[in-house]
Parts: sequence; structure tokens; C-alpha cells
Amino acid sequence: MVEGARGRSGQRQQRGQRILDAAAELVLRWGYDKTTLDDVARSAGVAKGTIYLHWKNRERLFIALLRRERVALLAEVRRRVVEGPGSPSLRSLLVQMTLVYLRRPLLLAVVTRDRDVIGKLASAERAAQAGSALRSDFVRYLGVLRAQGLVRLDLGLAEQVQLVSATFLGFFLAPPMVPEEFAVSEEVRAELLAEVVCRSLAAGGEVTAAQADRLAVVTVRYLDEALENAETKYRDLLGSEE
Repeated sequence: MVEGARGRSGQRQQRGQRILDAAAELVLRWGYDKTTLDDVARSAGVAKGTIYLHWKNRERLFIALLRRERVALLAEVRRRVVEGPGSPSLRSLLVQMTLVYLRRPLLLAVVTRDRDVIGKLASAERAAQAGSALRSDFVRYLGVLRAQGLVRLDLGLAEQVQLVSATFLGFFLAPPMVPEEFAVSEEVRAELLAEVVCRSLAAGGEVTAAQADRLAVVTVRYLDEALENAETKYRDLLGSEE
């Protein structure tokens, strides 16, 4: 009985992932507004009614897709930051976050409000929550950096959040407006973004070894907590229609 239930649960999860895979491919090809549940069902090789066994409507299906993307993004960023050269830091976090976003077109479309891709989903409250993938977690991270004297304190938290948000979004929106002869690689763009933010938030003076160690601990803890929160929200949505 137990083994049978586990088997059915595993099959259900595999089917759900196949549906999400199909939805991701179609929304990137046609956009959210033009992608129907009939399209998703046909591409996933399931009956339309089967989708309703997982999600009660199209919006919830696509919110689940965005949440899955968020989990994948955070897991990849954490791996890169922890395994990369040097100690985990705000700079390495920003560089890797930028590079991974550039490789995840669905989340990038949400961040830049690309209506050709996400369409009406952009105005949905849950989509906004999914699109601000790291907002609340990052604000807490920034608060910890402030509490430990690892960033400047002559700017308030709200001002620093504005600074980071505007810089982050600007680096994604600017490239199409820059003349071709001034184009740079994605890696250079990521480093430039990190340079702007880190210089703007720097507390001043040389970073000591003790400060670098604290920054590494705080950065990895932030990524662990953000990933755990993302996984919980993703599982909650997947399980909400059980």
C-alpha cells in the first residue's frame, strides 16, 4: 500500500514537471497571453483535465512555473558563489545573480516586465511576488550587512534598496539602447553592475580579514534562507491542489 502510494506520488510529480516544462517552452515561444491550457496539455501529452488535477486555473500553473524558476535560479547562484574563486561576498553574489538571470529568460521577462512574454501575468499580484524573486530576502540580507557595519550607514535602508534595485534593473534594460560599438560581454556587464553597487554601498576603508569572513557567512546564510523560502513557496503551490 505504502509503496503503491509512493509510486503514484512519484508519477504525479513527474507528470507535473512535464506539464511545467511544456508551459515554459510555450510561453517563451508564444507569450503567456497566447498560450492556452489546451496548448500546454497537447505539448505535455496529457488531457486538459489532467492539468486541473495539479492547478485549478492557468494563472496558478504559470505562477508555479515562475516559482520553479526561482528555486532553480537560487540553487545555481548559491552553487556558483560557494564554489567560485574567492570568498562569498556581496560582489560575488551580484555577479553570479546577474549572470544566472541572463540565462533564465522567464525570470528576466518578469524583472523587465516584458509583456511579449508574460503579458497579463505581469499585473497579477502573485506574479509580482514571484517576479520579485529575491526582494524580501535581499532586504533582510542588506539589513544584516548594515547591522554588522559591512556597508555604509549614512544612507538609510530604503535608500540602499532603491539604489540596488535601480542599478540591477538598469543593467538589464540598458543594453538595447547602447550603441553597438560600446557593447560588452555578459560577464563584463555583471562585473560592472557589482562594481557600481559595491562602490556605492562601501563602508569605507580596507576590508579586514575578519570582515571578509563575516561577509562570507552572512552571504551564504542569505542564499540558504532565500532558497529554503523559495522551495517552501514552490512546494506549497504544487500541493495546494492535492
